[in-house]
Amino acid sequence: MQIAPGIYSLGQRRGGNVHAAILDDGIGLTLIDALYDTDAHIILNEIKSLGKQVTDLKRIILTHGHRSHLGGLAVLKRLSGATVYSHDWEADIIAGKREAQRVSAFPQKPLQVYPLQLGLALGLAKHPPCPVDQNLKDGDHAGPLAVIHVPGHTPGCLAFYWPERRALFAGDVIATWPEIALGWPGLTLDNKQNRDSVGRLVDVTNAEILCVGHGEPILTGAAETIRGLVDRPSSVRTQAASRRPALQPST
Repeated sequence: MQIAPGIYSLGQRRGGNVHAAILDDGIGLTLIDALYDTDAHIILNEIKSLGKQVTDLKRIILTHGHRSHLGGLAVLKRLSGATVYSHDWEADIIAGKREAQRVSAFPQKPLQVYPLQLGLALGLAKHPPCPVDQNLKDGDHAGPLAVIHVPGHTPGCLAFYWPERRALFAGDVIATWPEIALGWPGLTLDNKQNRDSVGRLVDVTNAEILCVGHGEPILTGAAETIRGLVDRPSSVRTQAASRRPALQPST
């Protein structure tokens, strides 16, 4: 689904209403995260619907190394030959050489995501491993995107900003499902650090569009929504919810 010129949002219910994005900058396609399913059929179908070939995919950029975002990575790398990028802290996890850091199994809200929390707590649902070709750090650029290090959910979380589109891709440091919030506390390793990272996104971007790892994108007023999450986390939800598009996630 196109949400802005050159920006396409893809989602599926599995993996916690997980979302990815395809960007077309006129030179090649960039994929941010790889959804849950290991056959990558949703992403491959979207590329085809754009009138493109899988070999037009030049970059696969990963926000972090959790299973929900790595499902189709290995298949897409094999079919496209795209360069795979991540923060260096996440690279060994993505390559299957190290487990993702586990979280507590004690239930935390929102309870709709507890199956994912329990899976991470127990080290279940492994992804097909795939080597990372290039590490990214704060201040780098990948295609049209500026790279922002946003630790908290995991130590190597990355967000990406496309200035020409005023579009921010925040990964899991912000969620819009089942409510707009500072991520999911039960799956976040350091919630204070996560809040600080989200605050930094307000300082370094002027985003109109916000795409997140779990939930539908926010299409207008993203910077205001982010600022509200940091300053007034309990009161912003009703205000921000009115900006959410009335869309159903892909299945």
